Amino acid sequence: MARFRREEILRRISEYKWAHPIDLGDGIATPGMWGPPNPLLIDAFDRIDFRGKKVLDIGCWDGLWSFEAEKRGATEVYATDDLSQRSFGEQPTFALAHDVLGSRVKYLPNVSVYDVRTLGETQFDVVIFSGVYYHLKHPLWALSLLRQVTATGGVLVVEGPVIDNDKDSFATFFYQDLFADDVSNWWVPTLRCLREWVECSYFEVISEARRPMLGRPSRLRRLIEGATARIAGPKMAAVHPTAGDVRRCVIAARAVCRLDKIYELPDADLVQFQRQQ
Repeated sequence: MARFRREEILRRISEYKWAHPIDLGDGIATPGMWGPPNPLLIDAFDRIDFRGKKVLDIGCWDGLWSFEAEKRGATEVYATDDLSQRSFGEQPTFALAHDVLGSRVKYLPNVSVYDVRTLGETQFDVVIFSGVYYHLKHPLWALSLLRQVTATGGVLVVEGPVIDNDKDSFATFFYQDLFADDVSNWWVPTLRCLREWVECSYFEVISEARRPMLGRPSRLRRLIEGATARIAGPKMAAVHPTAGDVRRCVIAARAVCRLDKIYELPDADLVQFQRQQ
């Protein structure tokens, strides 16, 4: 903060659109259009000891959770993003917050989650996977890749929308219909389905929480139910009910090695974790 005058910081903040509300100190915070930090993520962070830890933040955007991990004592933080569909080489909001905070977070703006192994870094103690999986065509592949770079015993924090259904395991796919008016959204799983995506990737769920979506939940519910009815038909609707609104969910899970008797033939990328702990 000492490197910048307060007036200069405020001027530069006003030049950009901010997704995240980031506390830059001295009473200055960025105007995050996504609203206050998700309290479920704050609660999940409160349960993790970041001191001395190596952290990976997937899809960091403005860097809120990367900087939060650093503030909480993480010694190494890698912040990745995929700017291939944006009109600039790096996220200017991240760069500004990074400079003002005097941060040491390593920023990698052109690393998709599918390319995470190209970092040449593994054994992350904490992996933050917030606001990403539903933007992916291949979320299970992404979880497999994240397991490969997470230290056994490390923690994965997953955040995103779920259908509020703890009974049935399915995911609704969006292509011709848009979810939340965003063409980059592909999947919304049920809560049980997201949990099983995580578990079959050799993570063990240690906590989960959910809260209502902000915005227009009734419209989101109609989209989910309409898409499910068209795909499944009236007979299958009884087997796979939507049973609830869309909610934001946070799952924290520990990376494990285990003898999975259900998942007896794991993918080649995961077979190394199919053993007794």
